[in-house]
Amino acid sequence: MSTAARRMREKEQRKQSIIDAAEKLFFTKGYDNVSMNDIAKEVELNRATLYIYFKNKEALCFAVILRGVKILNEMVKNNVKSAIDTQKINAMGKSYYTFFSLYPQYFEVYTYFQSGRFGSDVVGLRRPAWDDVREITRLQKEIFDMLHLAIKNGIKMGKFSSKLDSLYATFLVMNALDTILNPPPMIMKELKDREINLYEFEADFMYFVNELLKNKES
Repeated sequence: MSTAARRMREKEQRKQSIIDAAEKLFFTKGYDNVSMNDIAKEVELNRATLYIYFKNKEALCFAVILRGVKILNEMVKNNVKSAIDTQKINAMGKSYYTFFSLYPQYFEVYTYFQSGRFGSDVVGLRRPAWDDVREITRLQKEIFDMLHLAIKNGIKMGKFSSKLDSLYATFLVMNALDTILNPPPMIMKELKDREINLYEFEADFMYFVNELLKNKES
């Protein structure tokens, strides 16, 4: 291995170790309670070196979110690919529930990204961080396109109503999925009082979605 290649590998390894440290601290202490100084101490680097790799804490958060979105994307792809016809929509809902059940910490930082709280900061980020944002968005778009295709095919096959606007229906389902996975406190209390867990809630929701989309004349 050439000297240049070895240096490149070492640089990438250090970058990943920084992301590992940030992820650990974000997950244990919460994003808002972690500073760049905390991350530098965790990875045993001085802050000057840390800033060579990441301009700010937001950039590190994007790197952590990207890890989670990659896992989610792969899970959705595998489940949707193996499902048939309109069951692909159910498979997508199940994928989201399974992912956020297995990786609840990723859900927390992912929610930050979805909330738009970083919107005003993205433009000022260095290109590597912007690349992470674009990759997160690209992977999200892939998931959106899979759901859109499933709904369009359902309409074409006569399973779903021909009166549906497939794109608009996809927006509604994706938005509702985010809400289902992170219900407001009032709904969480109601579910608890009724002894309904989130898995049952998600399953009922997907059944409700399919009923709404269904072609009643078929």
